[in-house]
Amino acid sequence: MPTWPAELPQSPQTAGYSESPQSQVLRTQMDAGPAKTRRRFTAATRTISVRYQLTTEQVMVFESWFENVIAGGALPFDWPHRGGVVSALIVGAPPYQLTPLGGPWWQLAMQIEVQPG
Repeated sequence: MPTWPAELPQSPQTAGYSESPQSQVLRTQMDAGPAKTRRRFTAATRTISVRYQLTTEQVMVFESWFENVIAGGALPFDWPHRGGVVSALIVGAPPYQLTPLGGPWWQLAMQIEVQPG
């Protein structure tokens, strides 16, 4: 499986970082009385908004890896997360945003979907 490039930062910035687990509960309204709930599945994805500060050289590494290694975001990859490694996909449209910060610095923002594992 492809891996997150070693040349890129191994941890995202804390600013703008957020995690959102997929709901595993199905809720059904009843004609009378309280709604009924049940678990739909046991394995759920988790969407994480991340930002990285990259140099121009690192942007080139990322874009080449994105297009050539993970096929424009179609393939999962091993991504460093919380001191371990998880299987992840880059999701969203557009799949990522690059913003110039001045000088050689860029901000990379994207959504990572951690796969159940």
